[in-house]
Amino acid sequence: MYFEVVNQLNQILMDAASALSPEAKEKASDLSFTPARDPEHGDLAANAAMVLAKTVKKSPRDLADVFVKALSASPLVARAEVAGPGFVNVFLSNDILVESLKRILTDENQFGRSKKYAGKKALVEFVSANPTGPLHVGHVRGAVVGDSTAELLAAVGYEVTREYYYNDAGVQMQMLGRSVQARYRQLFGREAEFPENGYKGDYIRYIAAALKTARGDALLPEESWRPFTEFAADILMTIIMDDLRKLRVRFDATFSERSLHESGEVQRTLDRLKDKKATYEQDDALWLKTTEYGDEKDRVLVKSDGEPTYVTPDIAYHCDKYERQYDKMVNVMGHDHHSQCERVKIALSIFGFDLSCLHYLLNQMVSIERGGEKIKLSTREGQFMTLAEMADELGADVTRYFFAQRSYNTQMIFDWDLAKKQSMDNPVYYLQYVHARACSIEEKARERGIQPAPDLRFDASPLSGDRERLLLLKLFYYPLVVMDAAERLEANLIPSYLEDLAKTFHTYYQVQRVLDQDDPVGTQARFHLVLAVRQVMRNGLGLLNVSAPDRM
Repeated sequence: MYFEVVNQLNQILMDAASALSPEAKEKASDLSFTPARDPEHGDLAANAAMVLAKTVKKSPRDLADVFVKALSASPLVARAEVAGPGFVNVFLSNDILVESLKRILTDENQFGRSKKYAGKKALVEFVSANPTGPLHVGHVRGAVVGDSTAELLAAVGYEVTREYYYNDAGVQMQMLGRSVQARYRQLFGREAEFPENGYKGDYIRYIAAALKTARGDALLPEESWRPFTEFAADILMTIIMDDLRKLRVRFDATFSERSLHESGEVQRTLDRLKDKKATYEQDDALWLKTTEYGDEKDRVLVKSDGEPTYVTPDIAYHCDKYERQYDKMVNVMGHDHHSQCERVKIALSIFGFDLSCLHYLLNQMVSIERGGEKIKLSTREGQFMTLAEMADELGADVTRYFFAQRSYNTQMIFDWDLAKKQSMDNPVYYLQYVHARACSIEEKARERGIQPAPDLRFDASPLSGDRERLLLLKLFYYPLVVMDAAERLEANLIPSYLEDLAKTFHTYYQVQRVLDQDDPVGTQARFHLVLAVRQVMRNGLGLLNVSAPDRM
């Protein structure tokens, strides 16, 4: 409904501009409306007059008068006015806002969703932690941001694939294998020196015990770390996926780094870069000429011992992504990967790939505070709180919402004590209570014989008051918020909107009796308003994969 109304208003501006001059007609396609920041200044605002003033050789205010006159003739508009140096402010007809309410109740779970990007494919790669141990709370942010981003892209029409790229090759995986190997030998009473930088968590002992059960003493003579790494990685990937399901995070596909080496893709990628004359050899290492693309120094692709650096298989992996022909590719990673991302993009640009469809969401650092103390996040030392422990203690709703609430590109302090509270201080409880309260109102209404009107035909005049109109406007804007969050890849815009809607509703409920036996017409209208608020709250929480309980 929002986009239908705005498109019609934009057309009015374009027609008015086209009547002024051919040059104005040419620039008119750039005109648009946005929600007004202050409700007192209108529902929608446009800077069209200031954009076109020089083109038509009129002052912005004089030109704004032309637009106001054209807009005022539309049945969509209650009134339009000029503000400031030439802004055009529009107050929508209350009938339009009521029609939006009815659209909510008709579309139900589909309200706010669109097919704008139907037929396009998106790949969201997230978490992608090395399978060297269970996921800890530091991984939760990427899991929530990635899953919520995927949900948003699906909401605007993309066919979305959620992918987990796991690094089952390289130094860290070798260290995992050697750690398990040492614990395995110790189980048989053999002397086995534990690696200095090995993984010390109890889970290593668990994996070693499982290996003993599965293979007996058959691997005692084995000197290579590889069988131990493969066994451990399989177990840990199972644990990781089970833990993520506790947060309602799922994946459609996994991608193995090792497969890139075994299939020859890594070597083919290096050969392609050599063919592009983008590499050179020095000090027995292979270097990428990144300084030619603005980097402060060239970067090593293959070290002197023949081992590829982290960036090399990552380039091969992204070449594979492009070959799968996605229209949008989103990588959710930690901020510490920034340099690696820049190297990958340089290599991809050398190959001629379009970088505009590749997006990196680099999560900033998270601190977990509990009882005034910070929780350790070190997997290697084995002293950390796991994702599973967090999900079990706080629940998926609270965990997901707290991480979705903040922008991924800002540092975050997760307040554990607040997350544990079951009160209006807890933002999750605050939102869910809106839904539960609306369910309670509906239950009481039905007990009194109040039902949704047939074909949603009811007297909406009681919804013309300032408080009701403010709620109607919040609901009207919801589809824009969803589209904006999806296109900007900023899932945190959804919690921000929902908290604003919840605050508006709670305030309204405190001052306005919804079910009033002395006011049957008002009761019927307000009943539909409450049902619409409930639906939008449910839809918004659904995008975050947070539940909307009927009772609290």
